[in-house]
Amino acid sequence: MSRIYRKLPPKGEKIGLAFSGGLDTRCASLWLSEQGLAVHCYTANLAQPDEKTPEDIPPVAMAHGAAAAKLLDCREALANEGVIAIQCGAFHLSSGGKKYFNTTPLGRAVTGTAIAAAMKQDGVHIFGDGSTHKGNDIQRFFRYGALVDPDLKIYKPWLDDAFVSAFGGRKEMSEYLEQKGRPYGSGTEKAY
Repeated sequence: MSRIYRKLPPKGEKIGLAFSGGLDTRCASLWLSEQGLAVHCYTANLAQPDEKTPEDIPPVAMAHGAAAAKLLDCREALANEGVIAIQCGAFHLSSGGKKYFNTTPLGRAVTGTAIAAAMKQDGVHIFGDGSTHKGNDIQRFFRYGALVDPDLKIYKPWLDDAFVSAFGGRKEMSEYLEQKGRPYGSGTEKAY
């Protein structure tokens, strides 16, 4: 059997979802639970400045169909990885002639391994997240997670025709949450 589910895993299976609390992961959590999966949501606290109170995110997951939700403290792990990157001189990348911090790949490595480790402890061996087919987060979460749990399988909602048919984009996701009595407050115009 392939490690990647192209369609929904069987009903009753536990699935781990990297849960940011944004529109994509709210919809994924609720939709997956409606499809009969036991959704376990994991949120990584990386001390990112856009999250004032990361402790508020797991209750959001529970309100969106999660069977369980955890906040994982990843701040020290990210700091350690950042120090190593600086020591190796690998902290900056250049794109379009501009340098930027290599924080996203480091954050994904820390997040992916922390979530996969927590999932393994919880007996969850299917990993999903809200990343779309447009970016490389799909590969990052899979590769880092597989380092921690060699039995890890992957299900990506945005690679499943059934999910994509249900939610063509942000407008449809916002409408879905509105219909379910869980309106998303940030609107559909946000680019991420």
